Amino acid sequence: MSLATPLTHLAELRSAESALERDLAGRDAAWSRQASALPGWTRAHVVAHLAGNATGMANLATWASSGTETPMYPSREVRADEIERRAALDWAELLADLTASVQALDDALQALTEPVEARLLRLGSGVPVEAAGLGAARIREVQIHRVDLASDFRASDWDDAFTLRTMGQLAPFFAKARDVPVHTLRCADTGHCWQVGRDGPDLLGTEAELLAWLIGRPHGTIDTTDKSSLPSAPAWV
Repeated sequence: MSLATPLTHLAELRSAESALERDLAGRDAAWSRQASALPGWTRAHVVAHLAGNATGMANLATWASSGTETPMYPSREVRADEIERRAALDWAELLADLTASVQALDDALQALTEPVEARLLRLGSGVPVEAAGLGAARIREVQIHRVDLASDFRASDWDDAFTLRTMGQLAPFFAKARDVPVHTLRCADTGHCWQVGRDGPDLLGTEAELLAWLIGRPHGTIDTTDKSSLPSAPAWV
């Protein structure tokens, strides 16, 4: 039997989770209560969401292995309540909760072997995800929300493997489901290009900065081919 999650994704995920936990271990409760980059959320809310997301991803692994539909969250209301509950925990308790949730997800992905009983699952947003893509989906959550902590980690710290894979996943969604005010994202550092809109200027920048722009995160310098002002990207979710 082989693991349903690619070994490269498991290794990348463990590295990302470990880096996040090392960063958080050096912070204190006062830091956690400060505002994050997400409206209405403190940094503790972001960490609470990451803990809940790990639990939800483990639920999807159960769905894949059993064939019995097991949603990430019972409902949007329950998800929101759980984030508030966790965010109100003592900082040490919240970190312990995150560690336990991350370990439970790792165990679930390790136990998910081929052939799976359910191939196509749904994220909490309703977006479909392949059983083999659960690891990559969790990596995306960790790396993007590390930026949302509004601390030392920035979009420019994303590595090429992450940006290439994530841009490949999200650009087709934006091109199909969102009215994007630009035509093509042109990556100055990698040479990759993605069409994301029907018209408008092209954007020129590094792959990481263009991805950050696309998903509404802080980014560095991005140029437009017609020298116009950089527009805002449409909402992702």
